[in-house]
Amino acid sequence: MKLTKYLPVALAMGVALASCQDDTENFDNKIFAPSLDTVTTIYVKQMVTTDAVGYVKSDMAKESDTEISVVFNADPSKVTDYNLLNSMEAEMLPEKFYTIPEPVAVIPVGGNTTGNVAVNFHNLTELDLDKVYVLPVTMSSPAMEATSNATYYFVLREAALISTTPDMTKNYAVYVQGNQATELGSLSQITVEALLYPYDFPNMLATVMGIEGGFLVRIGDAGIPANRLQLATPNGNLTDAAWEFDTNTWTFMTLTYDCATGACNVYFNGVKKGATQTGSYPGPINWNTAAGDITDGPRGFYVGYAYDANRYFNGQMSELRVWNRCLTQEEINAPLHFYTVPADSEGLVAYWKLDEGGGKRFKDYANGYDLICPNDPTWVQVSIPEK
Repeated sequence: MKLTKYLPVALAMGVALASCQDDTENFDNKIFAPSLDTVTTIYVKQMVTTDAVGYVKSDMAKESDTEISVVFNADPSKVTDYNLLNSMEAEMLPEKFYTIPEPVAVIPVGGNTTGNVAVNFHNLTELDLDKVYVLPVTMSSPAMEATSNATYYFVLREAALISTTPDMTKNYAVYVQGNQATELGSLSQITVEALLYPYDFPNMLATVMGIEGGFLVRIGDAGIPANRLQLATPNGNLTDAAWEFDTNTWTFMTLTYDCATGACNVYFNGVKKGATQTGSYPGPINWNTAAGDITDGPRGFYVGYAYDANRYFNGQMSELRVWNRCLTQEEINAPLHFYTVPADSEGLVAYWKLDEGGGKRFKDYANGYDLICPNDPTWVQVSIPEK
Protein backbone atom coordinates (compact mmCIF):
# COMPACT_ATOMS: atom_id res chain seq x y z
CA MET A 1 0.00 0.00 0.00
CA LYS A 2 1.29 3.42 -0.91
CA LEU A 3 -0.19 6.64 0.35
CA THR A 4 0.43 9.84 -1.56
CA LYS A 5 0.14 13.40 -0.27
CA TYR A 6 -1.92 15.92 -2.22
CA LEU A 7 -3.76 19.15 -1.70
CA PRO A 8 -7.55 18.81 -1.48
CA VAL A 9 -9.65 20.41 -4.21
CA ALA A 10 -12.25 22.84 -2.90
CA LEU A 11 -15.84 22.26 -3.96
CA ALA A 12 -17.08 25.13 -6.11
CA MET A 13 -20.55 26.01 -4.97
CA GLY A 14 -22.91 28.70 -3.83
CA VAL A 15 -23.24 31.56 -6.24
CA ALA A 16 -23.92 29.27 -9.19
CA LEU A 17 -26.95 27.90 -7.39
CA ALA A 18 -28.51 31.25 -6.66
CA SER A 19 -30.89 32.34 -9.38
CA CYS A 20 -30.15 35.73 -10.81
CA GLN A 21 -32.48 38.22 -9.24
CA ASP A 22 -34.30 40.64 -11.50
CA ASP A 23 -33.38 44.18 -10.50
CA THR A 24 -37.03 45.05 -10.30
CA GLU A 25 -38.09 42.05 -8.23
CA ASN A 26 -40.03 43.25 -5.18
CA PHE A 27 -38.64 41.82 -1.93
CA ASP A 28 -41.02 43.89 0.19
CA ASN A 29 -43.74 41.28 0.30
CA LYS A 30 -41.76 38.07 -0.30
CA ILE A 31 -39.74 35.64 1.81
CA PHE A 32 -36.26 34.62 0.75
CA ALA A 33 -32.98 33.12 1.89
CA PRO A 34 -30.86 35.96 3.29
CA SER A 35 -27.76 34.91 1.34
CA LEU A 36 -27.18 34.08 -2.31
CA ASP A 37 -24.84 31.31 -1.10
CA THR A 38 -27.40 28.71 -0.07
CA VAL A 39 -25.19 25.60 -0.23
CA THR A 40 -23.72 23.92 2.84
CA THR A 41 -21.33 21.01 2.35
CA ILE A 42 -21.15 18.43 5.13
CA TYR A 43 -18.00 16.34 4.91
CA VAL A 44 -18.56 12.85 6.31
CA LYS A 45 -15.61 10.90 7.67
CA GLN A 46 -16.02 7.20 7.06
CA MET A 47 -16.73 5.29 10.30
CA VAL A 48 -16.26 8.53 12.24
CA THR A 49 -18.96 11.10 11.46
CA THR A 50 -22.29 10.01 12.93
CA ASP A 51 -24.34 13.18 13.26
CA ALA A 52 -24.29 16.75 11.98
CA VAL A 53 -26.54 19.80 12.01
CA GLY A 54 -27.22 22.54 9.49
CA TYR A 55 -29.44 25.61 9.54
CA VAL A 56 -31.95 27.33 7.29
CA LYS A 57 -33.82 30.60 7.79
CA SER A 58 -36.25 32.91 6.04
CA ASP A 59 -36.02 36.71 5.82
CA MET A 60 -38.18 39.58 4.55
CA ALA A 61 -36.91 42.89 3.25
CA LYS A 62 -39.12 44.88 5.60
CA GLU A 63 -40.55 44.32 9.04
CA SER A 64 -43.78 42.36 8.94
CA ASP A 65 -47.11 43.93 9.87
CA THR A 66 -48.51 40.49 10.74
CA GLU A 67 -47.19 37.18 11.99
CA ILE A 68 -45.91 35.12 9.06
CA SER A 69 -45.56 31.33 9.32
CA VAL A 70 -42.89 29.77 7.13
CA VAL A 71 -42.66 26.03 6.46
CA PHE A 72 -39.37 24.31 5.62
CA ASN A 73 -39.67 21.03 3.73
CA ALA A 74 -37.32 18.68 1.92
CA ASP A 75 -37.92 19.03 -1.81
CA PRO A 76 -36.65 16.11 -3.95
CA SER A 77 -37.68 17.91 -7.14
CA LYS A 78 -34.82 20.36 -6.62
CA VAL A 79 -32.14 17.66 -6.91
CA THR A 80 -32.36 17.90 -10.69
CA ASP A 81 -31.82 21.67 -10.50
CA TYR A 82 -28.76 21.20 -8.32
CA ASN A 83 -27.25 18.59 -10.65
CA LEU A 84 -27.86 20.66 -13.78
CA LEU A 85 -26.32 23.80 -12.30
CA ASN A 86 -23.26 21.95 -10.96
CA SER A 87 -22.78 19.17 -13.52
CA MET A 88 -23.21 16.67 -10.72
CA GLU A 89 -24.91 13.31 -10.30
CA ALA A 90 -25.87 13.72 -6.65
CA GLU A 91 -28.66 11.62 -5.20
CA MET A 92 -31.46 12.75 -2.91
CA LEU A 93 -30.50 12.05 0.69
CA PRO A 94 -32.78 9.25 1.97
CA GLU A 95 -35.27 10.23 4.66
CA LYS A 96 -33.69 8.02 7.35
CA PHE A 97 -30.65 10.31 7.42
CA TYR A 98 -32.31 13.64 8.25
CA THR A 99 -35.05 15.34 10.25
CA ILE A 100 -36.31 18.89 10.55
CA PRO A 101 -37.57 18.84 14.15
CA GLU A 102 -39.43 22.16 13.97
CA PRO A 103 -40.25 22.72 10.30
CA VAL A 104 -42.65 25.63 10.95
CA ALA A 105 -41.04 28.90 11.99
CA VAL A 106 -42.53 32.34 12.51
CA ILE A 107 -41.57 35.83 11.43
CA PRO A 108 -43.12 37.83 14.29
CA VAL A 109 -44.98 41.09 14.01
CA GLY A 110 -42.38 43.81 13.68
CA GLY A 111 -39.68 41.30 12.69
CA ASN A 112 -38.15 40.30 9.39
CA THR A 113 -36.61 36.86 10.04
CA THR A 114 -37.49 33.44 11.38
CA GLY A 115 -34.04 33.00 12.83
CA ASN A 116 -32.18 29.71 12.38
CA VAL A 117 -34.12 26.49 11.92
CA ALA A 118 -32.15 23.28 12.54
CA VAL A 119 -31.80 20.47 10.04
CA ASN A 120 -30.43 17.40 11.80
CA PHE A 121 -28.46 14.64 10.09
CA HIS A 122 -28.27 11.14 11.61
CA ASN A 123 -26.56 7.77 11.16
CA LEU A 124 -24.14 9.15 8.59
CA THR A 125 -21.72 6.25 9.03
CA GLU A 126 -24.30 4.16 7.12
CA LEU A 127 -24.05 6.28 3.96
CA ASP A 128 -22.48 4.88 0.82
CA LEU A 129 -19.66 7.39 0.54
CA ASP A 130 -18.89 6.44 -3.03
CA LYS A 131 -21.88 8.66 -3.76
CA VAL A 132 -22.66 12.36 -3.27
CA TYR A 133 -25.99 13.22 -1.68
CA VAL A 134 -28.00 16.43 -1.66
CA LEU A 135 -30.88 17.54 0.56
CA PRO A 136 -32.79 20.53 -0.86
CA VAL A 137 -34.86 22.36 1.77
CA THR A 138 -37.39 24.82 0.39
CA MET A 139 -39.32 27.50 2.28
CA SER A 140 -42.97 28.35 1.69
CA SER A 141 -45.72 30.32 3.39
CA PRO A 142 -49.50 30.36 2.95
CA ALA A 143 -49.46 34.11 3.56
CA MET A 144 -46.42 35.22 1.59
CA GLU A 145 -44.90 34.51 -1.80
CA ALA A 146 -41.27 33.34 -1.94
CA THR A 147 -38.61 34.72 -4.25
CA SER A 148 -36.59 32.52 -6.59
CA ASN A 149 -33.87 32.32 -3.90
CA ALA A 150 -35.87 30.17 -1.49
CA THR A 151 -34.08 26.80 -1.46
CA TYR A 152 -31.16 25.65 0.65
CA TYR A 153 -28.96 22.75 -0.47
CA PHE A 154 -27.11 20.47 1.93
CA VAL A 155 -24.47 18.42 0.13
CA LEU A 156 -23.06 15.37 1.88
CA ARG A 157 -19.85 13.85 0.59
CA GLU A 158 -16.89 11.88 1.84
CA ALA A 159 -14.19 13.68 3.79
CA ALA A 160 -10.60 12.62 4.04
CA LEU A 161 -9.96 10.86 7.33
CA ILE A 162 -6.84 12.96 7.67
CA SER A 163 -6.89 16.45 6.17
CA THR A 164 -4.03 18.25 7.94
CA THR A 165 -0.70 17.22 9.46
CA PRO A 166 2.17 19.07 11.15
CA ASP A 167 5.60 19.37 9.62
CA MET A 168 7.84 18.41 12.56
CA THR A 169 11.13 19.39 10.92
CA LYS A 170 13.42 20.98 13.55
CA ASN A 171 10.59 20.80 16.09
CA TYR A 172 9.48 18.41 18.84
CA ALA A 173 6.73 17.85 21.41
CA VAL A 174 6.64 17.16 25.16
CA TYR A 175 3.93 16.66 27.77
CA VAL A 176 2.06 19.89 28.43
CA GLN A 177 1.97 19.40 32.20
CA GLY A 178 5.23 17.58 32.72
CA ASN A 179 5.24 14.26 34.57
CA GLN A 180 1.60 13.38 34.02
CA ALA A 181 1.16 10.32 31.77
CA THR A 182 0.25 7.78 34.46
CA GLU A 183 -1.07 5.17 32.01
CA LEU A 184 2.33 5.16 30.29
CA GLY A 185 4.26 4.59 33.50
CA SER A 186 4.42 0.80 33.78
CA LEU A 187 4.07 -1.04 30.48
CA SER A 188 4.95 -4.73 30.31
CA GLN A 189 3.88 -4.75 26.67
CA ILE A 190 3.78 -1.89 24.21
CA THR A 191 2.64 -1.09 20.71
CA VAL A 192 3.89 2.15 19.16
CA GLU A 193 2.21 3.41 16.00
CA ALA A 194 2.84 6.41 13.77
CA LEU A 195 1.87 7.55 10.30
CA LEU A 196 5.06 9.13 8.93
CA TYR A 197 6.02 11.11 5.84
CA PRO A 198 9.81 11.60 5.87
CA TYR A 199 11.18 14.10 3.39
CA ASP A 200 14.69 12.74 3.81
CA PHE A 201 17.13 11.72 6.54
CA PRO A 202 19.73 14.49 6.75
CA ASN A 203 21.09 13.41 10.15
CA MET A 204 22.56 10.21 11.49
CA LEU A 205 19.61 9.85 13.88
CA ALA A 206 15.97 10.90 13.83
CA THR A 207 13.54 10.33 16.70
CA VAL A 208 9.96 9.09 16.48
CA MET A 209 9.15 8.96 20.20
CA GLY A 210 10.43 7.72 23.54
CA ILE A 211 13.16 8.39 26.08
CA GLU A 212 16.87 8.60 25.31
CA GLY A 213 18.74 6.07 27.46
CA GLY A 214 15.44 4.34 28.26
CA PHE A 215 13.12 3.01 25.58
CA LEU A 216 13.38 4.94 22.32
CA VAL A 217 11.87 4.38 18.87
CA ARG A 218 14.18 6.14 16.44
CA ILE A 219 15.50 6.00 12.88
CA GLY A 220 19.19 5.60 11.97
CA ASP A 221 22.35 5.20 14.06
CA ALA A 222 26.07 4.83 13.64
CA GLY A 223 26.71 1.79 11.47
CA ILE A 224 23.22 1.50 10.00
CA PRO A 225 21.45 3.46 7.24
CA ALA A 226 19.89 6.76 8.27
CA ASN A 227 16.45 5.58 7.08
CA ARG A 228 16.37 2.34 9.13
CA LEU A 229 14.08 2.01 12.15
CA GLN A 230 15.72 1.07 15.43
CA LEU A 231 14.53 0.31 18.96
CA ALA A 232 17.19 1.67 21.33
CA THR A 233 17.39 0.51 24.96
CA PRO A 234 20.08 0.35 27.66
CA ASN A 235 20.08 -3.44 27.16
CA GLY A 236 20.91 -3.27 23.48
CA ASN A 237 19.41 -2.00 20.25
CA LEU A 238 17.19 -3.89 17.82
CA THR A 239 16.95 -3.35 14.07
CA ASP A 240 16.57 -5.22 10.80
CA ALA A 241 17.57 -4.47 7.23
CA ALA A 242 13.88 -4.69 6.27
CA TRP A 243 12.94 -1.83 8.60
CA GLU A 244 13.86 0.93 6.13
CA PHE A 245 11.58 3.85 5.23
CA ASP A 246 11.00 5.30 1.78
CA THR A 247 11.08 9.08 1.51
CA ASN A 248 8.26 11.32 0.29
CA THR A 249 5.57 8.74 0.91
CA TRP A 250 3.28 7.96 3.83
CA THR A 251 4.15 4.86 5.84
CA PHE A 252 2.09 3.54 8.74
CA MET A 253 4.65 2.14 11.18
CA THR A 254 3.78 -0.29 13.98
CA LEU A 255 6.31 -1.60 16.53
CA THR A 256 5.39 -4.10 19.24
CA TYR A 257 7.54 -5.22 22.17
CA ASP A 258 6.83 -7.80 24.88
CA CYS A 259 9.02 -7.35 27.95
CA ALA A 260 8.41 -10.95 29.10
CA THR A 261 9.70 -12.58 25.93
CA GLY A 262 11.75 -9.76 24.38
CA ALA A 263 9.85 -10.26 21.10
CA CYS A 264 9.89 -7.17 18.89
CA ASN A 265 7.94 -7.02 15.65
CA VAL A 266 7.71 -4.22 13.10
CA TYR A 267 5.03 -3.68 10.47
CA PHE A 268 4.97 -1.14 7.65
CA ASN A 269 1.47 -0.53 6.30
CA GLY A 270 0.31 -3.69 8.06
CA VAL A 271 2.95 -5.94 6.51
CA LYS A 272 5.45 -7.57 8.87
CA LYS A 273 8.98 -6.47 7.96
CA GLY A 274 11.91 -8.79 8.54
CA ALA A 275 12.16 -11.35 11.31
CA THR A 276 10.98 -11.10 14.89
CA GLN A 277 13.86 -9.57 16.83
CA THR A 278 14.55 -10.57 20.44
CA GLY A 279 15.67 -7.99 22.97
CA SER A 280 16.63 -8.16 26.63
CA TYR A 281 14.97 -5.03 27.97
CA PRO A 282 13.23 -6.41 31.08
CA GLY A 283 10.64 -3.68 31.54
CA PRO A 284 8.44 -2.27 32.65
CA ILE A 285 8.63 0.52 30.10
CA ASN A 286 8.20 3.93 31.72
CA TRP A 287 7.18 6.80 29.44
CA ASN A 288 5.70 8.77 32.32
CA THR A 289 8.81 10.90 32.60
CA ALA A 290 8.74 14.62 32.05
CA ALA A 291 11.26 16.13 29.68
CA GLY A 292 13.87 18.13 31.53
CA ASP A 293 17.21 19.66 30.59
CA ILE A 294 18.23 17.23 27.87
CA THR A 295 21.94 17.54 28.63
CA ASP A 296 21.73 17.05 32.37
CA GLY A 297 18.52 15.04 32.70
CA PRO A 298 16.17 13.66 33.51
CA ARG A 299 15.88 11.94 30.19
CA GLY A 300 12.26 12.66 29.38
CA PHE A 301 9.63 11.59 26.90
CA TYR A 302 9.78 13.38 23.56
CA VAL A 303 8.18 13.13 20.16
CA GLY A 304 10.66 14.02 17.42
CA TYR A 305 13.64 14.76 19.71
CA ALA A 306 16.14 12.87 21.84
CA TYR A 307 19.73 13.53 22.83
CA ASP A 308 20.19 16.78 20.93
CA ALA A 309 18.43 19.08 18.50
CA ASN A 310 20.03 17.38 15.48
CA ARG A 311 17.92 14.26 16.03
CA TYR A 312 14.68 15.77 14.75
CA PHE A 313 12.30 14.01 12.37
CA ASN A 314 12.49 15.73 8.98
CA GLY A 315 8.92 15.41 7.75
CA GLN A 316 5.26 15.15 8.71
CA MET A 317 3.70 13.05 11.46
CA SER A 318 0.16 11.87 12.13
CA GLU A 319 -1.77 9.25 14.15
CA LEU A 320 0.71 8.75 17.00
CA ARG A 321 -0.50 6.00 19.35
CA VAL A 322 0.73 4.07 22.36
CA TRP A 323 -0.97 0.84 23.47
CA ASN A 324 -0.37 -1.20 26.64
CA ARG A 325 -0.56 -4.47 24.75
CA CYS A 326 0.90 -5.99 21.58
CA LEU A 327 -1.54 -5.61 18.71
CA THR A 328 -1.95 -8.56 16.38
CA GLN A 329 -1.36 -8.25 12.66
CA GLU A 330 -5.08 -8.76 12.15
CA GLU A 331 -5.84 -5.79 14.42
CA ILE A 332 -3.28 -3.61 12.65
CA ASN A 333 -4.96 -4.39 9.33
CA ALA A 334 -8.50 -3.72 10.54
CA PRO A 335 -10.48 -1.39 8.23
CA LEU A 336 -9.18 2.19 8.41
CA HIS A 337 -6.86 1.36 11.33
CA PHE A 338 -3.99 3.24 9.68
CA TYR A 339 -6.01 6.47 9.76
CA THR A 340 -8.22 6.38 12.83
CA VAL A 341 -9.18 4.25 15.83
CA PRO A 342 -11.83 4.76 18.53
CA ALA A 343 -10.39 6.69 21.46
CA ASP A 344 -11.79 4.09 23.86
CA SER A 345 -10.11 1.13 22.13
CA GLU A 346 -8.93 -1.61 24.49
CA GLY A 347 -5.40 -0.88 25.66
CA LEU A 348 -5.04 2.50 23.94
CA VAL A 349 -3.26 4.69 26.49
CA ALA A 350 -2.21 7.68 24.36
CA TYR A 351 -3.59 8.88 21.04
CA TRP A 352 -2.27 12.03 19.41
CA LYS A 353 -4.03 12.45 16.07
CA LEU A 354 -2.06 15.62 15.24
CA ASP A 355 -5.05 16.96 13.32
CA GLU A 356 -5.47 20.37 14.96
CA GLY A 357 -4.63 22.33 11.81
CA GLY A 358 -3.02 25.16 13.77
CA GLY A 359 -1.22 26.00 16.98
CA LYS A 360 1.44 23.99 18.76
CA ARG A 361 -0.62 21.81 21.12
CA PHE A 362 -1.49 18.20 20.25
CA LYS A 363 -4.54 16.72 21.99
CA ASP A 364 -4.40 13.22 23.47
CA TYR A 365 -7.78 11.67 22.72
CA ALA A 366 -7.26 8.66 25.01
CA ASN A 367 -6.26 10.02 28.43
CA GLY A 368 -5.64 13.75 28.11
CA TYR A 369 -1.83 13.57 28.00
CA ASP A 370 -1.58 16.52 25.63
CA LEU A 371 1.72 17.45 24.00
CA ILE A 372 3.10 20.88 23.18
CA CYS A 373 5.78 22.03 20.74
CA PRO A 374 8.25 24.84 21.48
CA ASN A 375 7.46 26.33 18.06
CA ASP A 376 4.32 26.44 15.94
CA PRO A 377 4.66 23.71 13.33
CA THR A 378 3.80 24.36 9.71
CA TRP A 379 0.45 22.70 9.06
CA VAL A 380 0.16 20.91 5.73
CA GLN A 381 -3.15 20.25 3.96
CA VAL A 382 -3.41 16.61 2.91
CA SER A 383 -6.08 14.11 1.94
CA ILE A 384 -5.47 10.66 3.39
CA PRO A 385 -6.31 8.04 2.33
CA GLU A 386 -6.23 9.13 -1.27
CA LYS A 387 -9.09 7.78 -3.36
